Amino acid sequence: MSQATKDIIFQTDIEALEAADLVVALVTGQDIDSGTASEIGFMYANNKPVLAITAEERRYRNLFTEGMFTSSVSNVVELLDEINRLQ
Repeated sequence: MSQATKDIIFQTDIEALEAADLVVALVTGQDIDSGTASEIGFMYANNKPVLAITAEERRYRNLFTEGMFTSSVSNVVELLDEINRLQ
């Protein structure tokens, strides 16, 4: 992949995050995806809500990243309730 393509992908992601009112991050699995963690950090640094979907998993997560979550939900119903609460 060319550097020009990588730059376009990066800039497109930044623009999407800047335009977003909040981010919903799927944080299931063994560890949080590095791209997802980057998006969480960006949104947190820009004072935008970060809603984490845990799907009721009871796993150890990076406590620094977890500290950036506005809230955690375990299903879509809870997610919709939380989005409505933030409006």
